[in-house]
Amino acid sequence: MNKIPIISLFSGCGGLDLGFKHEGFEIVVAFDISEPTVKTYNFNHSGQVAKVADLTKLDGKGIFRLIEANHPGVSPRGVIAGPPCQTFSQGNVHSHEDDIGRSLPRRFAQILKQLNKYYSLDFFVFENVRGITFNRHEKEFSRFRRLFKQAGFILFEGLLDAQYFGVPQKRPRVFVVGINKHRYPGLEFQFRQSERSRVATVAEAIRGLPEPKYFQRNLKPSDIPVHPNHWTMKPKSRKFYNGSLVEGQNGGRSFRVLSWNKPSWAVAYGNREIHIHPSGKRRLSIYEAMLLQGFPKRYQLLGTLTEQVKQVSDAVPPQLAAALARSVRQFLENNTDSLGGTGIGDYSSNGRK
Repeated sequence: MNKIPIISLFSGCGGLDLGFKHEGFEIVVAFDISEPTVKTYNFNHSGQVAKVADLTKLDGKGIFRLIEANHPGVSPRGVIAGPPCQTFSQGNVHSHEDDIGRSLPRRFAQILKQLNKYYSLDFFVFENVRGITFNRHEKEFSRFRRLFKQAGFILFEGLLDAQYFGVPQKRPRVFVVGINKHRYPGLEFQFRQSERSRVATVAEAIRGLPEPKYFQRNLKPSDIPVHPNHWTMKPKSRKFYNGSLVEGQNGGRSFRVLSWNKPSWAVAYGNREIHIHPSGKRRLSIYEAMLLQGFPKRYQLLGTLTEQVKQVSDAVPPQLAAALARSVRQFLENNTDSLGGTGIGDYSSNGRK
């Protein structure tokens, strides 16, 4: 399969990128502001391509220069991005006008416009929470879409739920795919809405695992059973001991007990509100949350327990990302003659061969 070079912005721990890599895309460079997250990315992805960067300060010109210095002659064909989405989350009732998260999609559009001038990109992918489409954010979302169009793209929007792509989790997310309006005028991009006849369950993902290790200071990964991320917080609430936490019970954000035979609620744990294991005796381990996100068993998150909670919560499920990547690649292959016979080193910086 010929590699298609792309850039990743707000890359997180690499879930979106993992899906695109699976479908024959190659990440030239990835950026995230969190050092532990970048360490996780590079630990799991070859090439040390992830960089710590504040994308409110690094612009498209800086990214272009970095690629020119490290990958001379390579011309990325797309940009994928999942800016932090807490500002637009349905559960965020304390959002303010000056939240930095409000500016990140706008910043992404600015960088995208610059990169499109340098590379004449084929596409971009933007991922965010469903809440960004709600009435209270409609003005902002309309502004983002306008900026994406001004960057040179025709837009296609899709609401995709991870549970319909083999992920044992209900996780609806908004995806905007932009197609270069000059390269592909009048062409339609199609989203896949489902790839499975039935949804996967919590039991299929985590049943049978041994009990995780509870957090304690100076705990070494080698002390943790099964997987270095199979650890969690020690239960403190009386509810964990008095039998009041029943399988499937939705006790608010802090006390949602998973059902064995259903998909999980969204793995999105604000303030470490990790879902409760179906047994009702403890919260999920980080490793269990990773499996509910669809990460491969070999994947490993680095950093503190708190940092790992954020990484797994912010990630795009790799299977969902792969399904979207297949749609993007199919579009390019159906409409671009120049993809045939080329690889990452076959793209000149002045455009495609």
